[in-house]
Amino acid sequence: MDARIDILFSRNCLPSAAFGTIDVLRIANFLWRQRHRKSSAFPLHWRLIDARGRTVKLPSLICDALSPSPDSRFKAPPARTALVLCGLNIESPAHLDETLAASTLEVQLIKARHAAGGIVAAYYSSVALPAAAGVLDGREATITWMLGGWFSHTFPKVKLDMERAITFDGNVLCAGSLDGYIPMALELVRHFLGDELAQTCANVILHDSSRYKQSSLMLSTLAKRTRDGVVFKAKKWLEEHIDKAYDLEAVALASSVSTRTLLRHFQEVVGDSPLGHLQTLRIERARQLLEITVLDLSTVAEKCGYRDTRAFRRLFKSQTGISPAEYRQRYAVSAEHRL
Repeated sequence: MDARIDILFSRNCLPSAAFGTIDVLRIANFLWRQRHRKSSAFPLHWRLIDARGRTVKLPSLICDALSPSPDSRFKAPPARTALVLCGLNIESPAHLDETLAASTLEVQLIKARHAAGGIVAAYYSSVALPAAAGVLDGREATITWMLGGWFSHTFPKVKLDMERAITFDGNVLCAGSLDGYIPMALELVRHFLGDELAQTCANVILHDSSRYKQSSLMLSTLAKRTRDGVVFKAKKWLEEHIDKAYDLEAVALASSVSTRTLLRHFQEVVGDSPLGHLQTLRIERARQLLEITVLDLSTVAEKCGYRDTRAFRRLFKSQTGISPAEYRQRYAVSAEHRL
């Protein structure tokens, strides 16, 4: 399952793609480890290379920021490798022509890697490099709109499709926009680790307002505070004991008042009883655990203070309108929403 991604630091490259791609791969590795807790290894390995295929050494400060990193010396069969081309920092089509003319080593590397069966991935202006190498002849590609006319004229054998943000044809992956390295990296995750993990990464990385509106991440009960000292102390105790059995006497003791005074203050300030508030906290905690963990339902229920899974399931459905299983399928980071 392991794969290696080599990121080419060519002349005039835009380094954002290099480190942005690494960020996506690191997130993918983290999510993979969350699902394979018995494994101490990472499935995706990467390194920065120059046009001769040699590893580029980074300053210690950057290395520390990227730690922990997989083994950059990991060797994979060609079919489990990818060569990522950073965008080129060019001023004009004429400047790009000059850059391509001076990129003999890069073009040779691209040809060799593609011929061996590896993936070549380019975005923004660097799509010109695989085109210059001839590996896009007869294949679909996309590029930044600013270079569309120049590209179609310079490389007429390439099937340029400016309507698409990303193309993947004949082991050549192209993304058109300046930030195209993100969907490009996600597509590499999809290719090497599967649809589900790639979708998980997309759900984590990409903005989707509907997820925020519908998921527990927007709920503020856990974060709300009150200026009423009695209620503040009571809420704090309840938040810290979500997984424990409800004890009104203990809540009142923590609030330094009688149970009767506590119930009156709580109703006046919160509009609910301490037990009702605790149930709301527990359901919010359950929603968060269902979204961001792979814990089984009985464990989720236990962490939310319920020893009876069936009772928890009934209460959850009464509060949310759907069962815990349905909620996880719809809102978990592994939910298969389309990109």
